[in-house]
Parts: sequence; C-alpha cells; structure tokens
Amino acid sequence: MRPDTIPVRPLASRAVVPTRQLATLFGEGARLTSSAQVEVVHRGEVVAWVPVEVGDPLALVVDATVHVEGSVALRGLVGAIGPVQAAVAQSRLVLPEGIVRAWGLSETAVLGLGAVAVAVPIEIGPAPVAHIEHALWLGAGRPGTARWLPGVSLSPPTPPADDGLTRLDAKVITETDVRQARLKRRQIQVRADQIVTPAARSLAREWNVLVTA
Repeated sequence: MRPDTIPVRPLASRAVVPTRQLATLFGEGARLTSSAQVEVVHRGEVVAWVPVEVGDPLALVVDATVHVEGSVALRGLVGAIGPVQAAVAQSRLVLPEGIVRAWGLSETAVLGLGAVAVAVPIEIGPAPVAHIEHALWLGAGRPGTARWLPGVSLSPPTPPADDGLTRLDAKVITETDVRQARLKRRQIQVRADQIVTPAARSLAREWNVLVTA
C-alpha cells in the first residue's frame, strides 16, 4: 500500500433503519431502493433529507452541515419513527494493523486531501480507506485518494515558557525601565551592547531587577 494513494470515501448523512421498522416508514411490503430517503424532523421542522440503508441498530449519522441538537424523528412516506440521537460523521483513517506499525503511526495521522491537510484519528480495519466528512471532501475538491504526510504536524507550536525576564530593544536602559519592571515584578535582561544609566543601575541594585544575558 502506497501512502500517497489511500482511497477516499466521503461521509454523507444517512439513516440506518432495521428491517422490522421499514414498514413504519414506507408501508407494508415496501421495497427499499437505492434512492429511498427520509425526512429528519427536529422540533417539528424538517431539517434535512437523508438516504436510508438497512442495518441494526436504528441510527442517524449527519454531516456537519446538518445542524441538530438532541433527538430527532425519521419520517417516511407513511409514518415516522424515533426518537433517534443524531451522531455527527467524523473523519477517520482506517488501516490494517500491519501498515500502522510499518508507517510508525499511533493515534492520529495527517492526510493531504488535494491542497488541504487534515489530522484524523486512526482506526484498525481490514483495508486502507480514508473516511472524510462530506463538507470537507467537497471543500478539498472531491479527491479520490488521500496521501499520508509524514512529519507534518497541525498542532500549534508550543509558546516558550515565560522566564520572568524582560528583554528591551532599546540601546539605553533607564530608570523608568527599571521602575516599570519592578511594578510588573519582572527582571530586565541586559545585553553586552546595552548601556544602563547610573540612576537605573542604583535602583536596580536595590530591587534586584537587572540580570546579565
């Protein structure tokens, strides 16, 4: 498996309905076709139409573009079922355990989707496939494959720890600089090319404000 040819499968909204409940939605003897859809009803209003697939248990997975809170009902041609708790589709990378070890992965991986980079959790599975949220997939230009980006991190850099020192750009450190540092309970780090005025040095010695770089 090449790391730059991972198949992509968009995660669109869908309803999973057990066979025994299909009749409630579509009537006795109704046959489920690939184009069958149900309404997602939230607080009495239809918020989306989603395709239906047979499965167990009853579930609803929605793309991030469908905004629902709490439980909803699924309504078909003749009736409705619910309540159903909507779950938001989550992007993930499915890989066999052997590939995870070979690539040195742990819990997440950064994938390139066209010109977009995204960090996704890793799930162990039988075949490599990148499940990508539908809106993200569209925004990336509908790529058919993804590529693993080794060595790329999308985490913001860790800011340096505050050591309590103030570093001034000015050539001359004055009494005012020392007083301000004292008020802020900080010390001023003095470079070799900086000059400290006599008044500043006298105050700094009293308050222990100056330190040498």
